[in-house]
Amino acid sequence: MHDYAVFGHDRVTIGRWLGFAAITISGGLGQLFAWANNLTGIDAFTKASLTTGVIYLILHWVFNKWVWKIPVFEVPDLNGIWELEGTTLNEDGGERFKWTGNIGIEQNWKTILIHLKTANSQSSSYTATLSKRYGPTGGWLLSYSYRNEPELEQTHELSSHKGYCEIELDSKLTVGKASYFNSAGRRTFGIMHLKRTL
Repeated sequence: MHDYAVFGHDRVTIGRWLGFAAITISGGLGQLFAWANNLTGIDAFTKASLTTGVIYLILHWVFNKWVWKIPVFEVPDLNGIWELEGTTLNEDGGERFKWTGNIGIEQNWKTILIHLKTANSQSSSYTATLSKRYGPTGGWLLSYSYRNEPELEQTHELSSHKGYCEIELDSKLTVGKASYFNSAGRRTFGIMHLKRTL
């Protein structure tokens, strides 16, 4: 997985709030342990301490794993499998050939991986950005660069290459339409229609 950017989402501010919460919680726990020690006389409460740093790491892990999915943070959850139908186009925009495959997306708050698999090859993202589409239709634009490797039995016909893809996703994150182009080994381009299945 690799880092990705979400335009309009300030990760620095989230980090500050997590730091503020860590300071508050560790201070509160210190007071609770002191009160429990006075109440029970058990010295273990005095010796037990959770530092602000440990609290911050716990809060950051929880946020990175689950909390970022809450809609108020405006980061779309794209995790899952997307079935696709692709069309490679000619220079004049006509259909060259059709193909099918799946895109699997693994995502948390900080990192993402977009993996496309077809009968002949596989590709994995190495950069990605997300931007919200405003207006009556809404939705999101996922843009990413990828490396593609042909399956072993296809290496005599296909070559490794890099490419770029933009996927326009609907506001419910269930369907999308993409355009892509390849370079440095396979100069092709086309469109894809995606449907989320899992």
